[in-house]
Amino acid sequence: MANHNIISRLWNLWNGFLSLWVTDVEKEHPEIAYQNSIQSMTEKYGKLKAASGRIIARRLDIESRLDEARKELASVSSQLEAALATSQDDLALVLIGKKNLLDETIKDLDSDFAEAAKDADEAKSALLDIKGEIDKLKAEKEKMLARFESAKARLQIQE
Repeated sequence: MANHNIISRLWNLWNGFLSLWVTDVEKEHPEIAYQNSIQSMTEKYGKLKAASGRIIARRLDIESRLDEARKELASVSSQLEAALATSQDDLALVLIGKKNLLDETIKDLDSDFAEAAKDADEAKSALLDIKGEIDKLKAEKEKMLARFESAKARLQIQE
């Protein structure tokens, strides 16, 4: 047990030294910290973009299925009217059953489509937010690096 505590403390000490060294390097080269942040946000953006693509594809799939169901319902409705006009009661009963099934399917697809459209809009909004954050971070990087270089130049002039 004592060996484990010593190893743990040594590991923490090593991490502390490493953290201090990284902090010192970042003080001398602030562009590293900015670039790491930008890279992290860009990776996050890429993952979100892929997920958004799947969400949008789902919405398009549901929309396609909904359009097909509506077309089929229109066809069945016209066939039902023709069956009723020609007194084909057996066919009319089958078509009424099919029409009711299509009505339920369309109701379910409408609900799914509304949810998928909401998800797609949220995904697009999140993508735009992250893109805006990346752009802000890039602009801040340029501004802060310019300030840093200006301060270094002033220090060299004063020396």
